[in-house]
Amino acid sequence: MRLLIALICGLMSLSVVTAAYAEDVWVRIAEPSDGSFVIGEVAIVAEVMAREPVEGVEFRVDGRTVGMVTSPPYRMQVDLGEDNTVHRFEVIARCTTGEQARDSVTTEPVPISGRFDVELQQLYVTVTDHGGRVLDLRPEDFEVVDEMTPQQLITFEYGDVPLTAVLLIDSSSSMAGDKLQAAIQGSTAFVENMEALDRVKLMFFSDQLQSTTRFSDAGGVNSARLAITRATGGTALFDYLFVALKLLEQRQGRRVIILLSDGVDSHSTLGMEAIADLARRCQAQIHWIRLRSGGDAGVDNDTLRFQSAWRSASEYRNQLKLLKETVARSGGDTHSIDRIEQIEGVFLEILRDLREQYVLGYYPSNRRNDGAWHKVRVRVARQGVNVRVAKGYVES
Repeated sequence: MRLLIALICGLMSLSVVTAAYAEDVWVRIAEPSDGSFVIGEVAIVAEVMAREPVEGVEFRVDGRTVGMVTSPPYRMQVDLGEDNTVHRFEVIARCTTGEQARDSVTTEPVPISGRFDVELQQLYVTVTDHGGRVLDLRPEDFEVVDEMTPQQLITFEYGDVPLTAVLLIDSSSSMAGDKLQAAIQGSTAFVENMEALDRVKLMFFSDQLQSTTRFSDAGGVNSARLAITRATGGTALFDYLFVALKLLEQRQGRRVIILLSDGVDSHSTLGMEAIADLARRCQAQIHWIRLRSGGDAGVDNDTLRFQSAWRSASEYRNQLKLLKETVARSGGDTHSIDRIEQIEGVFLEILRDLREQYVLGYYPSNRRNDGAWHKVRVRVARQGVNVRVAKGYVES
């Protein structure tokens, strides 16, 4: 007991943040630090010591309770939005005896001036050799060329970079029965295997939005709610891909869309041209899981005969071709499968692919501040490998 008291006192004297100590409990905010700059998604981390069992730690932001954690680690992820302003973070630790302690920090707005006009560009790069991912490359193995100009790498990471994903699941009438259940099972497997800081939103669509979740971590996805999703109506694939991109455009960091569909878009108001343009600006990586069946098996080539009152067969072929090109331009991939039993495996393979990407960061040396498209190429100093990465970006 004396050793515990001495340790508590030592930690209090070393802390750079004012920490509160009560007879039975001590708490300190480890992240964010007092006076730091924060915006968007932020992790609040509390350190707690207590002689008696801890009942829970309450987290508050700007006077509002945002959550309660009842067991270590005492950590909470919050989204501050895009308002660049002062924030006050507070934690309150309570013991089962009724004793409590609290700590607070105040963060500052991110400093912005006209001189901070060059944004760090991040590229998410998959490198494969005969189908297997290459995982042992170093920064000096990569060359990034932006509009014909070689760039200097500023950051180099591998794998463990949080992502924000939209799982866009076709639930039109053609997906009824085992197809939809396999889609739910596959998307659930993806969610359950995410990392703690990842965020996901599920959208089940037909010619209307059938069911959706908010952006959340794995624990915030209501699997029971997904189970009651019904398959009905036509397919407005392009319209809801547009919606998913607009939602991700408002999020910070690494953006991903996984689209699962078994057919051809038959009910969208928008064409792929509008989606392709938005995808360039959003910089979301798009993966398309295309479940082929029956007459849809020829969707990749000139044998597609589907037509409607809105488009001819030739127009549908062109729209699908543009969708596939948009997926490739984003740095994603098209995964064509023939059996519903493959769906879960493809979801997990995409997640592994995202975890095993290289993340290259650089400040473009040739910005023109005119909203133009920048063509980007990534070269790897190793023979025979395949490099998959977004083909460029639009200046913001």
